[in-house]
Amino acid sequence: MNKGGISMGKRLLAAALAMLWLLPGKMAWADGEADLELAGAKAAVLMEQGSGQVVYGVQGDEKLEVGGLSRLPALLAVCEGIDEGLLGLDMTVTISHAAADIHGPTAFLSPGEVIDAGSLLKAGIMITAGDAIYALGEAVFGTEEACLTRIQERLLGLNIQAEYRDIMGTGVKLSAQDLATLGRALMASPSFTSYSGLFLDAITHPDGRETQLASSNRLIKSMPGCNGVATGSSNTAGYCGVFSVKRNGATWLCAIIGAPDSGARSSAATTLLEHGFAAYEVKTLARAESVLVDAVPVQGAKGNCVALVAASDAILLLPKGVDFETQYHLPEILNAPVSSQEAVGRVTYVDGDGEVLCQVDLLPAEDIEQAQVLDYTAMLLQRWVHG
Repeated sequence: MNKGGISMGKRLLAAALAMLWLLPGKMAWADGEADLELAGAKAAVLMEQGSGQVVYGVQGDEKLEVGGLSRLPALLAVCEGIDEGLLGLDMTVTISHAAADIHGPTAFLSPGEVIDAGSLLKAGIMITAGDAIYALGEAVFGTEEACLTRIQERLLGLNIQAEYRDIMGTGVKLSAQDLATLGRALMASPSFTSYSGLFLDAITHPDGRETQLASSNRLIKSMPGCNGVATGSSNTAGYCGVFSVKRNGATWLCAIIGAPDSGARSSAATTLLEHGFAAYEVKTLARAESVLVDAVPVQGAKGNCVALVAASDAILLLPKGVDFETQYHLPEILNAPVSSQEAVGRVTYVDGDGEVLCQVDLLPAEDIEQAQVLDYTAMLLQRWVHG
């Protein structure tokens, strides 16, 4: 049991952050004490990637133009479709006229070209190549319409309000929160992370041509632990990007919109990410199904007691130096029958003022049946034999 004295402001911030951990998707500009230099960016968000909780943001909800990052929902749909086995990376894809006509960053694909899906995915991830993403969308889902349906379903599931009328998201505006949410979902895809950390590579076309792929995510080279996710820019959107960095078991993600140039974008992202690592820590207090109470007596059962396990993960995102206390709320005795699916107690984690940081329900580790007459007879006989 850990106890410690901390300031009222820190306690309230700790409580807010920890409770947000348990309420995924809720928006909060929790870090009011930080005054970070964002190099002229229009909007930004800093998110703890494991929980999806935002701890700092500027204009994080404002829908803005994001350049090529409007392609991220399509890329997410494609990557998740490949994860599901809808298309193998060694399978070939025939490039349609519609795919070859895409402008912006491209892999220079030609109509009728037949190329492996792995090369297309690499180009789509490293440089958000529109022709590659479009071709994969058609190949994974069969038609552009089917791909659009999947995109809209995924956006709905992520609570992102945006209407896609084409795979590339022409004219769609997204917020920094939207971009961070998409980046987090992409980083959960094995297909995406297989290429997201590459800085320089190439693909070879069937006619022998090579397309060099150079990621514009400078942090892959300059910031230890950076493993994604994507960048984009346009004259009207400015320089935008989503960046993920993992170090020593902690992972932070930030989204930047509207930086004046690529250097400012990298600078703002570095400032946000380093702040996350310097100011916060993630504490894993319990994992789902881990034993938190060794034994609680059970009356009217074959056995004498049952262990209690955590119903879910108990994880806190806290400012560094913040302590907490663990409180157990348990029955003195349980009456059989006992179901392993019904909570019988809980563990509460509180700060020094007793403010609740998070709670986790306690479940019996196993189902306990009520003892029958024959069971009682056997127990009495066993006690008599063993004295």
